[in-house]
Amino acid sequence: MKVLNLSIMFLAVTSVSLAGPCLINPADPVGNPVFGATVQTFVNLGINPNTTCIENGLWTDPGGFVLGSYLKGGDGYGFGYDPTSLGAYNSNGSMAANANARDFYWVQDTGNSGTFNGALGGAPSQGIVWDLGGQANQLAVFVFVDHGPVPEEVLENTAWLSNNPNATDAGWTQASLVHVYGAGWSKDPDVADGFVAVYQLPSAQTFRYASVTWGGPGAIMRDGDNEIDAVGGLTAGGQGTLAPEPSGFALMGLGTLALAASIRFRRS
Repeated sequence: MKVLNLSIMFLAVTSVSLAGPCLINPADPVGNPVFGATVQTFVNLGINPNTTCIENGLWTDPGGFVLGSYLKGGDGYGFGYDPTSLGAYNSNGSMAANANARDFYWVQDTGNSGTFNGALGGAPSQGIVWDLGGQANQLAVFVFVDHGPVPEEVLENTAWLSNNPNATDAGWTQASLVHVYGAGWSKDPDVADGFVAVYQLPSAQTFRYASVTWGGPGAIMRDGDNEIDAVGGLTAGGQGTLAPEPSGFALMGLGTLALAASIRFRRS
């Protein structure tokens, strides 16, 4: 007798899509072999694979997905002229152009240090701020990896959201790391895209603006800087901010379909 797992079906419409299976075996490699990272590497750095999905899939844009528009807060910028290796970058570009596209041109948050929720990092009120183009419950952060170690140099950020781009530190809500795409956002042999990190708010609340800071309570390394290629907002259902969320009736319909499927599986 087969019994359909309804929770898995519901998860598929309420979270970011999986590109591959979540990895929980400590020996499983994560990302390009040049990084030398395994699930155990993440565990040793305080990331729980039972609550943060770590996978080796390549990020793909969901429906309605748009990149955020840079507003302010960058302290530096640069360009990775050879994404197939680490350390191949210079200081080319401009702040807004580098922050608004996934192209290995990146912006950087430095300084502005303080202690937030017990962790050293940049102040959210002075972080790199983007307009997400709509109300977002999750934030995808596309990084540039300038050097090792990885995943430390990838997950060196804290993501914050607010409805006021000029809010004080207290006006920003921290999002937590929920998903890591080990293949990054650009196919191999590119490695300077590192991993794609997705952060989510602790409830269904949504905000229009994102601030990404170096270090802080959401980071696993706090060395005073970061490199961000672009960001983009996601709804609670894992779609882009320009995609309409399912209505209450639509969700009821999905539940009815799931129940019917469950009955059919039980009878088979």
